[in-house]
Amino acid sequence: MHFVVIGLSHKTAPIEVRECLAVDAEKVPQVLSKLLQNADIQEGMLISTCNRVEAYLVAKHVERAAKFASEVLSEEGGFKGDELSKLLYVKNGGDAVAHLFRVAAGIDSMVVGESQITGQVKEAYTLAVENRTTGVYLNKLIHKTLNVSKRIRTETGIGEHPVSVSYAAVLLAERIFGDLVGKKALLLGAGEMGTLAAKHLSERKVGEIRISNRTREKAAELAQSLGGVVVPFEEFADRLEEVDIVIASTAADDFVIREDAVREAIQRRKGRPMFFIDISVPRNIDPAINQIENVYLYDIDHLKGIVESNLKEREREARRAEEIIVGEVKGFLSAVGQIDLSPTIEQLSKKFDSIRKGELEKYFGQAASVTTEQREYLEACTRAIVNKILHDPIILMKTEEPQEGGPKYSEILRKLFKLE
Repeated sequence: MHFVVIGLSHKTAPIEVRECLAVDAEKVPQVLSKLLQNADIQEGMLISTCNRVEAYLVAKHVERAAKFASEVLSEEGGFKGDELSKLLYVKNGGDAVAHLFRVAAGIDSMVVGESQITGQVKEAYTLAVENRTTGVYLNKLIHKTLNVSKRIRTETGIGEHPVSVSYAAVLLAERIFGDLVGKKALLLGAGEMGTLAAKHLSERKVGEIRISNRTREKAAELAQSLGGVVVPFEEFADRLEEVDIVIASTAADDFVIREDAVREAIQRRKGRPMFFIDISVPRNIDPAINQIENVYLYDIDHLKGIVESNLKEREREARRAEEIIVGEVKGFLSAVGQIDLSPTIEQLSKKFDSIRKGELEKYFGQAASVTTEQREYLEACTRAIVNKILHDPIILMKTEEPQEGGPKYSEILRKLFKLE
């Protein structure tokens, strides 16, 4: 049996192709059923996300299985001829296993180290199990994959460095205050990045989130989702002293927070620090406030610099993860190889023992004077001879056959001895 993956990702295909090929969860059972209609495909699983569509198969014949899977995916995506096949990659054996390890660990993601993909792999596997398209091989592969992903996240820092502007801003705030528990935050505007930052603040147990927006209805809607409170937009400047963290994300084309307002607020706070995050373009906060003692201001460029630096850190950690994957793939293939070998070893042993017994019975039938003690001796002696003859071939199969690219000793033995 061979592990095979066929698919495409953000690295190989544009979004318009990925959108066409994406398979809704409700249609996955139908696609899996089609794939397993092929005699060469024994097991299957389908991962479909916004950034990748991949079929993971266990097949008797790699090329035939990949060709059939390509046709199924083309049909599902509405592609003609070889339009899709040009964009598909096919990996098999250890390459396929290593690819899945990378995918689940976030190494192959658009944002290196993101953790959402691990959950998506679990969901894809659960769906395949529910539709009974997995077996001993894929079951072992997925369980190993999740273990490897956990090991990589435990032993490397691949997921530790924030790579979104919003998350980087929140971790900066936490670094300045030490702890966000009990702190009060104000979000100006309800832009996408500002909203994400506010959600991250909520996850970090910030004490209170206030929302101020020119359109009160949007502020109220966001406040409700975050468990926050609404501050009228025309009042926020007079109430700056009440908050510790300010996130500005409005569509204004000028400053909405000016130096004099911040100076007054910090005086009324008696010097207690304030943290400002300006993720608006153009900027919403006067950069002059950075000159005020105990006031910390970061704009989009500061945060992007942090994100780029952190991405480099994740890429460095990804290289460490690759070293882990090399060893894990080798160990996994060795373990899986034993599954293929067990029937061959069992059948080989049975055939040799059957020959041994048959020849002994012939001898005993012709030698009437053989005592019970002699029979037992001959039984033990011939059994030992068979075991010694089989010892080296079995050891050779166990130690060398699982290595990818090695000779298929089990197939040779099955042909030589006509094993069923």
